[in-house]
Amino acid sequence: MQTHALAVACSRSLESYDHVPAAAPGPGNLRILIVNEDMRSADSLKYTLQELGYSTTFTAYSARRALTAAADFSPAVVILDLELPDMTGYQLAHKLRSHLKTSVRRVPLLAIAERHVSGDFELTRDAGFIGCLTKPVLPMELRSMLRRLPR
Repeated sequence: MQTHALAVACSRSLESYDHVPAAAPGPGNLRILIVNEDMRSADSLKYTLQELGYSTTFTAYSARRALTAAADFSPAVVILDLELPDMTGYQLAHKLRSHLKTSVRRVPLLAIAERHVSGDFELTRDAGFIGCLTKPVLPMELRSMLRRLPR
């Protein structure tokens, strides 16, 4: 799938998804899996989350590692880059939904995209994304998105 074909529905409201599980109370208790092949970006996002009070994170630098980590780490939310070297974020989202145990299937997925692209809401919704952040990820936008997760 080419980069320009990755249409991201960044304006989709979190309130429109009522099938995701309640997140643990308080930011420190929310288990977050970060998936990004760019180690600097992934580590920067992890540091930003720590600064915001989210201390329970795990970072995977490939889609393959993310699949293993999701099963072992049991995240409450997954933040993943749509452009990974070994598969797209959409493909990874599908694998997370299809191949992991039931408790992982309903985990909220937040996408990270190079830029906001209006367009194919069906593709992102069908892949299971409940929100989208654009690069560079701004701390206040990240905080707002995480606070709006269903409780």
